[in-house]
Amino acid sequence: MKLTLKIPPVAQGIVALFLIWLLDRYAPIYHIRFIYQNIVACVFTGAGIIVALLGVFAFIKLSTTVDPRCPEKANKLVAIDIYKYSRNPMYLGMLLIITGIVIYFGSLSSIFVIPLFVTYINKYQIVPEEVALKEKFGERYTHYSQNVRRWL
Repeated sequence: MKLTLKIPPVAQGIVALFLIWLLDRYAPIYHIRFIYQNIVACVFTGAGIIVALLGVFAFIKLSTTVDPRCPEKANKLVAIDIYKYSRNPMYLGMLLIITGIVIYFGSLSSIFVIPLFVTYINKYQIVPEEVALKEKFGERYTHYSQNVRRWL
């Protein structure tokens, strides 16, 4: 578990985007093209940006740390606004952006980046964060996590 909470999630998202580009450029299996593809890609990407920013704004609103690598520094349990619907809107936003970029490129090989990103972020970011938040906020976090889904 050397990678647990070590790599900033934004960097993980950038690596995923770079992987999508690499796979599209150097190992495209098949390119999928459909009408309104660019519009669908923009909708996913735009929705991802909005969802992620709403997550950041909720943290700012409560004046607590946005740095997910140090969940023990959180001084408040954020359960307002978009956090009523998703425990991880910033990661959900990143996933929507990644999905939008995969749709934009249309390379079937790039689709594999999506489950890779979800698996990695769950194992090395979300689960360790949840352990730290449960230790810090106890029953309040347990109740919150039982009532709000991890992703959506």
